[in-house]
Amino acid sequence: MLDKMTEYQHDRRIKKHMKRQKNNSDISQIESCGNDLIELTKEQVKAALTSLFIIQKQNRTVGSRKRRRDKSLDQSLETQTKKQKQIYSNIILSDITQAETIVLATSGLNKKQMKQVKKFVLIFNCHLLLLDEKTTFNQSITHLITDEIDTNDSLVCTLTKNVVFAIVQHCFVLSYRWIIECLQQNSIVNEEQYEIEGDSVFSTKHNGPRRSRLSKRPLMPLNHFMMIKGDSRHFLDFTNSELGDLAWLAGSIYIEQNRFPNTVFSRQCFLLIEDTDVRNKNMFHRCIDKGLKFLRSEWLIRSIVEYRMANIVQYHCDPFDTIDRSE
Repeated sequence: MLDKMTEYQHDRRIKKHMKRQKNNSDISQIESCGNDLIELTKEQVKAALTSLFIIQKQNRTVGSRKRRRDKSLDQSLETQTKKQKQIYSNIILSDITQAETIVLATSGLNKKQMKQVKKFVLIFNCHLLLLDEKTTFNQSITHLITDEIDTNDSLVCTLTKNVVFAIVQHCFVLSYRWIIECLQQNSIVNEEQYEIEGDSVFSTKHNGPRRSRLSKRPLMPLNHFMMIKGDSRHFLDFTNSELGDLAWLAGSIYIEQNRFPNTVFSRQCFLLIEDTDVRNKNMFHRCIDKGLKFLRSEWLIRSIVEYRMANIVQYHCDPFDTIDRSE
């Protein structure tokens, strides 16, 4: 009987202790191991509660800091967006690899037109690549926005290096009126009716940009070998290196060495050079006799711009008045 009373009092003390711990805190724990109960002393409970309070305080502090940081970041982004929408100047430049993303470049636009392009970039979440001597035309660009030399909806642009590179890489070459129309409609409109049809140098209606964009084949046949020579600036102020890039992008085999390789198949060998850089008359005649074609760089550029092979005869390089084969 005494043992039962003692056990009953012991259980009451444990229950009373547990109730007191629960009132003091929401988290006082008693771990169970089988059917045995482990009683915590006051010191153990106090130490556990103190540690738990510190942990909870730290968690609240970390969470508060994160919420404050996120709120501050949101406010900063909101302020930055407002500034961008006011002045259209802070454009993020980046290399984009996603095919569905619109990446713009420009050619020949004035400040007013550039302001509209930057507005377009902000509203439609596109990207603008500003081209300069350090940032050249690359394969990430999807749309080139150009000027127009006539205000009567001519779709004729000023011919620049960027236009040539855009055509050879099958990009959209569009009048800046496409930008204006998208802004007015508040949506991306179809590009085809704003696609450039001609240029200020070769022809006003050759439709080279569209022909290139829709083409699935390179412009040059695989058996066309191209070499670039000369110290002078070429047509449109292209350098030797830039012409070599154009030749390669157009599908020909660009040769940087001074010798064309031997092949088992028939080939066409072209040397792009300006008249003023041809000085050795005898060498010039011997190379022609072997089938090498000396052409001015304008031939390659026109072929790319119109995206069809230009007449070779028209661009033969012949710096000498007569060809004397007897020498």
